[in-house]
Amino acid sequence: MKFVNIREFSSSATKLLRDDVEKGQRVVITRRGKPVGLIIPFTDKIAVAEALLEEADSLLKESGLTEVDVLKTLEKVRAKKSLCLRL
Repeated sequence: MKFVNIREFSSSATKLLRDDVEKGQRVVITRRGKPVGLIIPFTDKIAVAEALLEEADSLLKESGLTEVDVLKTLEKVRAKKSLCLRL
């Protein structure tokens, strides 16, 4: 895992993506020595899924929705996707 400060990230994002992330390395972006962001290679599907689930959990808590509400919505999305695949 590579750590870069936000100024370095700002000036060399393309290089970091090409030289590090595309080769499978995670990059932590820091501000004043504290982590503020994380870039995960999209090929690391488990890490991407974990990051998305953590964000979803945070959004769920902020929204006031219940887990039941979210599961109902997920079922609707899956049903639409299933319907679209059959067409």
